[in-house]
Amino acid sequence: MNSVLRMQQSRHRRMTQSMLDLKRLYWNCRPFRSGPRKAACPYQALGLPLPTFDFWELLRSDPDRLTQTLSAQANAL
Repeated sequence: MNSVLRMQQSRHRRMTQSMLDLKRLYWNCRPFRSGPRKAACPYQALGLPLPTFDFWELLRSDPDRLTQTLSAQANAL
């Protein structure tokens, strides 16, 4: 991920925290192409209980509803 961020930084010189957060979300929702974790994204490998691991669906979802869903899952554990 650092190499991707370095390319962005070389072009734009200023990387805001919100842009870093967006890139981190995108990167961690992408499934691995090869290796032992093939077809699983980093969030799945961590066991994070997201309703979906699709980047665009997470961006479109309502933040309050997503927070409510995640806290309900945490309370169930």
